[in-house]
Amino acid sequence: MRLALALVVIVALLGACSGGSDELVAQDVLSSIPWSVPETAHYRLLHDDDPKGSGELKIAMREGALVLSQSFDIPDQKITDTIQLEADTQNLHPKVVQRTIDGPEGKRDCTATYDANNVTVEQQAKDENRRDNLTVPAQHYDSWSDLFLWRTLKLVEGEELKYVDVLSCSLTKPDLLPVVLRVKSMEEVNVPAGKFQAWRLEIRSGGRTQKAWYANNAARTLVRYDNGDLVFELESLS
Repeated sequence: MRLALALVVIVALLGACSGGSDELVAQDVLSSIPWSVPETAHYRLLHDDDPKGSGELKIAMREGALVLSQSFDIPDQKITDTIQLEADTQNLHPKVVQRTIDGPEGKRDCTATYDANNVTVEQQAKDENRRDNLTVPAQHYDSWSDLFLWRTLKLVEGEELKYVDVLSCSLTKPDLLPVVLRVKSMEEVNVPAGKFQAWRLEIRSGGRTQKAWYANNAARTLVRYDNGDLVFELESLS
């Protein structure tokens, strides 16, 4: 349990259960793909302004599929967390998610496989093996794609979007999450990579509100992200 609690701070879209009163609105929200492949973004991770670790977001192609990767290193807790998500190149609908968490209490592997309107989640750990199935709507995203998906949105101040996330490899049973995203305003953001004019988004899901800042440029780079526990700040992009 201590491992699970330590890791909750680095889940991309925090939400242990669907919770709240928001309805499930299953629809596609992607507007256009802004990135070039391959791409790697490096972040520092902060908690109350104190450095806690590092993170990396990668975009690549593999055998015709788009691969969206995240990796996190939290040295104080001796934890690494790596996630790879294969998605459709046009709409970001998920195909396969693979996650490996390694820490003081051992390694946990998770694979989520999507097939039509179903996802099968298999988790393996030292003292636990489980398999869960969940029916998903035709229009859905995996929560591990959110930091990438938000780059693709049409950002207009005051805009509100709703969609359905699948909480797949999250240390709990898979679940459907209603997501409500609002485009708030343009702000100046200072991070180690420099000064950016960025759109501030507020995202509500699983009873929590997160904030993300995306550069007002063609690439829509994520420059800052606050999930309520950790803050990501962009250090470099290649």
